[in-house]
Amino acid sequence: MLGVLVGLLVIISVVLVKQVSEHYGTENKGMDGYDRYAAQLKKGFNADIMLYGESFSFRETVDYRRIETINEAELTARQNDYHALILMDLYGGMQITDEELLLIKEFVEDKGYDMLYIGKEKLEDFVRLGFTVGVYPESYSLEYIGSNKVGLEVQQSSTGNLYAEHGMWEDTDMEYISKEDTEELEDRLVWIICMHACDVYNLDKTTFQPKQTS
Repeated sequence: MLGVLVGLLVIISVVLVKQVSEHYGTENKGMDGYDRYAAQLKKGFNADIMLYGESFSFRETVDYRRIETINEAELTARQNDYHALILMDLYGGMQITDEELLLIKEFVEDKGYDMLYIGKEKLEDFVRLGFTVGVYPESYSLEYIGSNKVGLEVQQSSTGNLYAEHGMWEDTDMEYISKEDTEELEDRLVWIICMHACDVYNLDKTTFQPKQTS
């Protein structure tokens, strides 16, 4: 009888380990946070991560694609569950027109795309074209964002409302990252996108499971 109970406990333990592994979307033993979030984006969220602008790359564990033009064909090339567009303008060299920015705005507002702008040279254009109108907080302006801030995120929440967050970094942070440690920026971006996806699907940001309602 004791042998049967031990056997059952072993089976239950194996099943639980397998469930935990599947729960995080990968057998993540030995992975750091960067790779765990990358695996969740790929296997858990089926994310389409697009990168436009200046030269930049992620680890091979990140499933992303570089796009050279901003148009509807490129933005809809993959029929994934979740879409995030990174506009990389770290050195102020990204070329983009008002027409292209307005197309991105349409995809954020109407199709639920998330957008992350990494830079500061185009912040005035985002404000001018209404990216920060009707989002929380409503007082967005260049003065509100601050001249020493870098980065702008605009996303849809699980309720369908737009939410914007500015100033992911200070000037001094980006100066260090751009010269010394781009992997810190890669890691941060992968984490931000994963957290955005959790917001969209109303999932717990630790377990990636539906939030418990009281």
